[in-house]
Formats: sequence, structure tokens, C-alpha cells
Amino acid sequence: MADAVGGWLIDPSIAYVSADELVRTPYATAYEITDVLPFHLKRLRALLREREVGSLTVKKRGSPIEPEELRRKVKPRGKGSATVFLTRVADAPSMLLGHPVPRPTD
Repeated sequence: MADAVGGWLIDPSIAYVSADELVRTPYATAYEITDVLPFHLKRLRALLREREVGSLTVKKRGSPIEPEELRRKVKPRGKGSATVFLTRVADAPSMLLGHPVPRPTD
């Protein structure tokens, strides 16, 4: 998949792909990532509060934290929505914050 979209794996052992350009494919969902940070619960809580995120989708690969546990700990409140990826980047626990890129309508 990485080759098909001109991208690369964000970590050699994690199947998340990043790319500089959006290449639409029916085999993957694209996300616009706004923040890539080392995992830190307090920093995530502050970011979500600052951006008024109340609806939080949590995706994880390579992280021991369960999505429901994270949601309970950050207590998202607000009108906005976001997706947080709990994963590893270059073998370091990381959090990627963003949102799905809308699919074109047929």
C-alpha cells in the first residue's frame, strides 16, 4: 500500500502509512494529521480542550492503552471532533492527531 500511494511506513513494525501527497484509493482511509507528538496524556488532554474536541475517535496500533481507557482519562468536551492515533513513530510511543479526509461523492 505504501508504494501504491507514494508513501512510507511511519514505523517499520506498524502498518500506518504516511505520504506527502493525497492519493485516493478504495483500500485505505486518508487522514489529515495536524499534530505528531510524543505520547503524553496531559498534553493530549490540553490539546483536546484547546481545540474544543468533544467527539474523539481513538485508533491504536502498537500501543498498550485501550481506546475506552484513554477516552475516560482525557474526558473530551466540546463541539469539535478529532481522531487520535496511539502508535509508535521511529520506535517511540507517539500520538497523531487529525481528522479523516472526506471521500469524493460519486
